[in-house]
Amino acid sequence: MKTFYRISSNEIGTVLLKRRKIAKAFRWWLRENGFIYKYVYFVN
Repeated sequence: MKTFYRISSNEIGTVLLKRRKIAKAFRWWLRENGFIYKYVYFVN
C-alpha cells in the first residue's frame, strides 16, 4: 500500500506527492507565502 498526498491551489495547480515530509514542507511553504490550498491524502 502506498500513500499519496494531493495538494491543490489556484496558483500552482494540483501536485501529487509520495513522501509525507515533502508534502508537509510544501504545505508549510504555501502557508508562509499566503497561498490558499486544499490538502487530501489517500492510500492506493
